[in-house]
Amino acid sequence: MKRVLLTFIMSVLVSLSVIAQDRDIKGKVTDETGQGLPGVNVLIKGTTTGVATQPDGTYQLSAPESGVLVFRFLGYVTQEVQIGTQTTIDVQLNPDATDLGEIVVSGVAAGTPRKKLTVTVAKIDAERLSLAPATSAGNALAGKVAGVRITQGGGTPGNDASIQLRADNNLNVGSGPMVVIDGVIIEGGLSDLNVDDIESYEVIKGASAASLYGSRAGNGVIVITSKRGNNQNIGTTNITVRNEIGWQQLERTIDLAEHHAFTLAPDYASFDKFTKYAGVTYPAGYVGGFSPDIVGNRGFDADHYMDNPFGRNIDQQEAFFRTGSNHTNYVAVSTRNATTNAFISFENNAQTGIIPNTDGFARQNIRLNIDHQINDWLKFSASNLIANSTQNNPGGGGGIFFNIVLAEPDNDLFLPNPDGQPYYYRHNHWSNESNPLYSTYKTENRNEEKRIIGNYRLNFDLASWVNFEASYSTEFREISSGSYSPYDTWTLGGTDPLGITYSLGSLSENTSERNVQQVQTTMNLNGRFGDITAKGKISYLYENSTIHNVNTSGFDFGIRDLPTLSAIPTANISSSNYQQEVIASNYFFIGSLDYKDKILFDGMFRIDGSSLFGENERWNNYYRLSAGYRITEDLDIPNVQELKIRGAYGVAGIRPGFDWQYETYSVSNGIASASTLGNKNLKPSRTAETEVAINAEFLNRFTLEAIYANSVTSDQFLSVRLLPIAGGFSSQYQNAGSIESNTFELNLGANIIKNENLTWDANLVFSRTRQTVTELPIAPYTFGTDGLFYVKEGETYGSIYGNTWVKSLDQMAQQLPEGDNISDYEVNNEGYVVPAGSQGTVNEAPIKLKDENGLDAFVKIGDGNPDFYAGFSNTFRYKGFTAYVLLDIKEGGDVYNRKSQWLTRDDRNGIMDQFGKADSEKKALEYYKGFYDVNSNNSYWVEDASFVKLREVALGYTFTATQLQNFFGFDAFKGASLRAIGRNLVTFTDYSGYDPEVGSIRNPVDGTGTYPNFRNYALSLSLNF
Repeated sequence: MKRVLLTFIMSVLVSLSVIAQDRDIKGKVTDETGQGLPGVNVLIKGTTTGVATQPDGTYQLSAPESGVLVFRFLGYVTQEVQIGTQTTIDVQLNPDATDLGEIVVSGVAAGTPRKKLTVTVAKIDAERLSLAPATSAGNALAGKVAGVRITQGGGTPGNDASIQLRADNNLNVGSGPMVVIDGVIIEGGLSDLNVDDIESYEVIKGASAASLYGSRAGNGVIVITSKRGNNQNIGTTNITVRNEIGWQQLERTIDLAEHHAFTLAPDYASFDKFTKYAGVTYPAGYVGGFSPDIVGNRGFDADHYMDNPFGRNIDQQEAFFRTGSNHTNYVAVSTRNATTNAFISFENNAQTGIIPNTDGFARQNIRLNIDHQINDWLKFSASNLIANSTQNNPGGGGGIFFNIVLAEPDNDLFLPNPDGQPYYYRHNHWSNESNPLYSTYKTENRNEEKRIIGNYRLNFDLASWVNFEASYSTEFREISSGSYSPYDTWTLGGTDPLGITYSLGSLSENTSERNVQQVQTTMNLNGRFGDITAKGKISYLYENSTIHNVNTSGFDFGIRDLPTLSAIPTANISSSNYQQEVIASNYFFIGSLDYKDKILFDGMFRIDGSSLFGENERWNNYYRLSAGYRITEDLDIPNVQELKIRGAYGVAGIRPGFDWQYETYSVSNGIASASTLGNKNLKPSRTAETEVAINAEFLNRFTLEAIYANSVTSDQFLSVRLLPIAGGFSSQYQNAGSIESNTFELNLGANIIKNENLTWDANLVFSRTRQTVTELPIAPYTFGTDGLFYVKEGETYGSIYGNTWVKSLDQMAQQLPEGDNISDYEVNNEGYVVPAGSQGTVNEAPIKLKDENGLDAFVKIGDGNPDFYAGFSNTFRYKGFTAYVLLDIKEGGDVYNRKSQWLTRDDRNGIMDQFGKADSEKKALEYYKGFYDVNSNNSYWVEDASFVKLREVALGYTFTATQLQNFFGFDAFKGASLRAIGRNLVTFTDYSGYDPEVGSIRNPVDGTGTYPNFRNYALSLSLNF
């Protein structure tokens, strides 16, 4: 017992002795000019104990005599000081001459300064994103990165934008990039992710840079990193609250005809509720809409000119589209101490859109990110996002957008239905289009999504030259969508004299679950051997993805006002389901060598295996070699601070579709019919890219990056038709064909003015891509909307084909009908050949160009590829004021305007309106109907979709903590900013539709059912605590 007591006393004395050796240390950290440096991390070496310097550079902490203090601050050389007997330790930190600026972590062996990159990776950070926060993560890059094409093909709130990096080199598969969020390769879109949480985007353009990601990266990769609280000072907690309220508004309307060609009654001017036509008898009290009591039909004037007025002229587009609203409520808390940093946020976002009776889109995001240093050699990190979103699309679907422009100016959309429901279904007596307002009022169309994205990582520091990482990632998506039309929904038909009847209703319910899981282990290596710095990474990635879809629909309710499938007779219900599972294993190694900070080399090799590959092609290889030379490390060039040349060659791929390697059958009513023949040799497409580039910094103000890339995608996925003897199978997917593209990119940045009170930063991005089908071993074919785009060997990929019109007498002479003379034809005032003497009459008609066989010529009529894309941004800062402008520019690139073509069919196109024209210039409506040509694809409806768009603009003021303290009398605020923000405010274009950004990048067609893009004005207030 005495021995135990003695041991205890000795232990206490030793502990007290150790404690007694700790001493209070204080001091000040200054820069090379003697000014105090705030936020310098002061740590006791070998521990996680430390503090951050105060705003004046002072610090204080307790530390043992035997300890060493480490002073670390970004952009300065780290210093270590032995404590010994000192109680005051002042330190001057010197700038790090080797600091190479922005660090890139994606597509490389390890975090690499931009000046040492040998491949192209663009980075957009949170500061730039915050100038005018985008409404979703999907469109935040528009106009900001060379080689990135983003098209918002429609204005539906919550819809994802189309994204393409460099060229579209793929046949029969999409051109969108692979997307990684906090280490998770995601399968879903970006519309339900908020921008306020994002720390940075890293855009890995082209196969040479993206080859590290293997068989999913042929279209490039976008890596999104969210905020974690690791960039703030130790011992601090920051709270950010941002609220935004905005208004959404249609920027422009389509030019519609305001006059007609029908003969008016002599007393038409006495009626202002409807148009009174000659030869038509109207019932007493008639105010518009279909009436069975109207007798007679309207007939055309002899000249068939659309120059007669309507009884009233309602701007139907103005009456239909509303001013919508959007709001964002965002709060984030970040904290950091010596061992842990964390970031937690919540966002609530709602966008009503511009369609009446429609709720639009709403989302809620909750994020929790944390990093915890468990001990000196073990770190745990977790990234979590929970996103819920609801999208209410317009009832009636895309048809309402055509019905509103078909409505004649005298139609009253607000008349009641015969049962008292609003918005009379048959608002036009002379046609059968439905009232778009009624569709939005009566039917529901919803889409709800729950999404969880998580990444959990352990990092083991095994030695100074090696660490090991193990991570588990998951993405879970549950989508529930459906539509509902009640029993008493009006539709055409029935025996009622009004020609309408109740539809008896319909209901559809669709659910989809996708579960993605990924496990990755990585060994990170680094070392220095004389003048050579080496870094490497060896990694294994396992992927598992499952999908389960169930779709059920029914019609004709047996019980009214009970929106469940149980209320529908079983005979009227149909259902289907779909399941798939994809498994992949991937191994890769990447290494980099750096000789004296000037000679740079990078190499990688990857092997991917996937259940999507054919049985005989289960494993496929990918690789990259790249190098760079920093010339200014050897040569002193006047006024040039940095000059680097670099080149890279790499191979990446795109995986085939889920069932393309298998025999497939279509099943209906229990009977299976052969469809696609399997292919055990099916493998990923292969994109090989060569890239050369130059990077420069000069005059201490400018940065320049110029890039040329050539890529060839071979082993395309082609659906090859089979002979009837192939067991009943009609086609088979095969690897064949190739597309070659050439891309030039330019990025020029400038600090035009930089002084204490005023700065002016500008940035110009430019890209031009040309893509050609270089090999196609099958017959040429069409794809896209109505087969508008034609694929054939030697042709530009994205070419629009169809019929065209004779525009010269020389052309006409080559196809004169038998017995005709060239004098029988003339060129009219619009440049088209027509019968001689027919101008201004009902006989004036355009003539189609014929081929050598006398058939309508099938020729190239347009090209969906632009000549170039550019973005030009300017940021001005004067004291607390900030002004920011981003212009998004597209030169060239055609759009096929199908909506305009169909409007001509119904005499609603503004080009048909002849009012105000001289009689010598007027055209009969039949002339324009000739170009309509029953929806044939023809050159008349191809339009140049060039534009200059004011994509983002912001004007704001940032208040300092001192200003806020002086104003409020207390110091709770660290800062605040108030901004007016505009998105898509103005578009300068000659395009005749709502917006030249329509369709998709690959399929630029303005269809009849497109939700128009709109402008957005907003006010944003951010408070920092």
